[in-house]
Amino acid sequence: MTSVVGDGDRGRRGRGPLSLIAEAEFRKLWSVGVLMGAMRWLELLAIGVWTYALTESPVAVAMMTILRMLPMALFGTIIGAVAERLDRKAILVASQTIMAVTSSLLALLVATGAIELWHVGVGAFVNGLCWSTDLPVRRTILGESVGADRIGPAMSMDSASNNATRMVGPLAGGALYAAVGLSGAYAVAAVFYAASALVALSIRFTPVPQEPRPFALIAEIREGLAFLRRTRALLGHLGVTVTVNLFAFPYAAMAPVVGRETFGVDAVQIGLLLTVEGIGAFAGAVAIAFLATPAWFRRIYVCGSALFMAAVLAFSFTTSYPVALVILTIGGFGIAGFASMQSAIMFGEAPVAIRSRLMGVLSVCIGAGPLGVLHVGWLADRIGGSLALTVIATEGLVVMAVLLAVIPELRRPGSPAFSVPAATDREDRGAASS
Repeated sequence: MTSVVGDGDRGRRGRGPLSLIAEAEFRKLWSVGVLMGAMRWLELLAIGVWTYALTESPVAVAMMTILRMLPMALFGTIIGAVAERLDRKAILVASQTIMAVTSSLLALLVATGAIELWHVGVGAFVNGLCWSTDLPVRRTILGESVGADRIGPAMSMDSASNNATRMVGPLAGGALYAAVGLSGAYAVAAVFYAASALVALSIRFTPVPQEPRPFALIAEIREGLAFLRRTRALLGHLGVTVTVNLFAFPYAAMAPVVGRETFGVDAVQIGLLLTVEGIGAFAGAVAIAFLATPAWFRRIYVCGSALFMAAVLAFSFTTSYPVALVILTIGGFGIAGFASMQSAIMFGEAPVAIRSRLMGVLSVCIGAGPLGVLHVGWLADRIGGSLALTVIATEGLVVMAVLLAVIPELRRPGSPAFSVPAATDREDRGAASS
């Protein structure tokens, strides 16, 4: 396990979101998230438009998104367990480097005319595997670096930056695809992933001592799952995560389909649909970072999730492009509540010794998204994109109602047990004893 070197004694640090920006290591970790997130959305949009133009199949579009997300479901728990034993910085740098290389190769294949659909699918899977390290590696380091008292603002600020990439990434992806095609989009992604790897390489780490013990992967995964079975609130938390990723986020995979079928718009305007959602999510995440207190975290999480699914439902009914932009902007505020609190609650309530493992389990739940994408793609092939979104949003709202009825802890104020000392506290104590 590793820890970020902080910028000073915890007692000298402010508690608000602005104090985080003043710390160099937080800025570096935050920047890696920004670069990686922007390129993720750029890739998804450009790949979706290219795939639909090539195949005219919503299922093919859905499959590309599935391949990008599937590694989280397959490997999230394993990555979480492994991250507790290896240098997280090395994992972070390696993941960014691999994505840069993959994007470079795909750009070359497109430029030479040798690209085939399966090449794009393999590239999506490889980059998705690297993306699946984000929660158990980068976000875990980020949380440990800021300390218990600032975990809420830190995760909200990180969510705000991720949502900002939802503004820039899709619009840039649509514009790049319209201007220079898929090759240009991949080339830009390769440059930004390489920049992200260099930033990650500059992050300063010191090892956090841990009790020596044999590495038993299966046993350690079981230990994390056993803890979750005893914690109803976190089980409900994971249930909401699965629900939103199954029945709400898959709408983004259908943006190229609905954009063409319902609104008759071009690639740039399709990108704008996802961009305005990011605008609402960014504004909401910033507000949460400054205003939210731990007692409200779980309510923000649940209400944000419900608002997002309600917005997808409303979006599925409209045939007006301007109205769709307004609806998705409002839905973005729901995404802010969901995304800001998703990591903060899990990080805050997880025991230190198994935190990366539980963040890995959270990755697996997020990785349920491919099933939702496959579901909505199958529906869209039979009943059209807009009606398919009506179905999945309705299903999601029904499941949310059932979760709230079965697990009443989700309806109660939550105050995550933020009891973990900041990485800088451990630094200072270690320095004092040496």
